[in-house]
Amino acid sequence: MEHIEFEKHTSSEYNTELEDIRSHLLKMGGKAENQLRMVLSVLHNKSVETLDELLSHGDDIDQMEVDLDQECTRIIARRQPAASDLRLIVAVMKSITDIERIGDETEKMARILKKLLKKDFHSKYYEEIDHLGREVLTNLSGSLNALARLDAEEAIKIAQKDQVIDAHFDELNGHLIKKMIKDPNMVKPYLSLSQCAQSLERIGDHAKNICEYIIYLVIGKDVRHTDIDEVKHNYFD
Repeated sequence: MEHIEFEKHTSSEYNTELEDIRSHLLKMGGKAENQLRMVLSVLHNKSVETLDELLSHGDDIDQMEVDLDQECTRIIARRQPAASDLRLIVAVMKSITDIERIGDETEKMARILKKLLKKDFHSKYYEEIDHLGREVLTNLSGSLNALARLDAEEAIKIAQKDQVIDAHFDELNGHLIKKMIKDPNMVKPYLSLSQCAQSLERIGDHAKNICEYIIYLVIGKDVRHTDIDEVKHNYFD
């Protein structure tokens, strides 16, 4: 399937506005991706300073969300976009929300890990959480790259990989629950690790959502409640 081509407008200013909101969305996504990468690095280097740095910039993504949302609203009011232009703005506005929530989940992980490190808690499950996190990071990065290229076929492939993340999360969380049952005195730290794993699983879901918005943007069909394999078969095979 060919990639979407947006209408060319007589107003170069309008063209610039549309390109700017996509560019700003990618910048916001890159910020969220970098924050996730920082959190995952702490699972190895145990750097509380890295977590402090991340948390000190916790409002950055929130402000980007507000600014970009206002810009999209302004374009709708001024330009009254139609067809592919309107789909672009809708996809951007939906993606804004998912990226902001990715930032929230990353901050939640940072706060949890900071408490665990201050208590000098060590566990082999840090490595398992990192493994899950790397899978999620790969999907998030891939979804943003697909967004940059407006590549629906790549978005399909990434969305399909979310099933692997879900399975890995279920397995890891099952192990953590067994540890809590086996040693009730350690419920609190293992529950904290479970919450980190849950945040990663949710970030994976948000990355999948972005992929679904890309597909909507390209083919003009809302696939949020449609089996992703069915979408691939119907539109891309």
